Amino acid sequence: MGGVSIVSLAASISAMTFAGPRVYYAMARDGLFFSQAARVHPRFQTPALAIVAQAVWSGLLVLAGGASALIRYTGFALVLFAGVAVAAVFVLRRREPQAPRSFTAVGYPIAPALFTLVSVLIVVNAVYSDPGPSGAGMLVIAAGVPLYLILNRRRQRSPYLAQV
Repeated sequence: MGGVSIVSLAASISAMTFAGPRVYYAMARDGLFFSQAARVHPRFQTPALAIVAQAVWSGLLVLAGGASALIRYTGFALVLFAGVAVAAVFVLRRREPQAPRSFTAVGYPIAPALFTLVSVLIVVNAVYSDPGPSGAGMLVIAAGVPLYLILNRRRQRSPYLAQV
């Protein structure tokens, strides 16, 4: 089981190494993150600063709590945001019932509702059974809210960024 855990953790780190910096890049490009994260390396055409930021953040997380806490901490956040993303399907379909659908939600509304319910149960269980890492995850997420509000306000004031 130890070997399976190591391979699983390595695969997750690899996926987040590719995905995470691209999220920072897209947010910065849209004016919702630090603008430096949108810079692209001239030779490799990659968001180099965003990749460095992801590496530093990942290193801090590993050093702060070890692999076990890291899995619980990130698992909590991943399940939380996956549940929120799927629940957003209901909100969007209610707000914009006539909008063209570029995808179909298989088994709608039962499958997405079941997924959202199970996600809520997993998050509640994580908070109840392991409040330390879950609380740390909630604190990091909560710390991002004021940053988002500040950067969104700046974005709305900038005529260039408001068009993006």
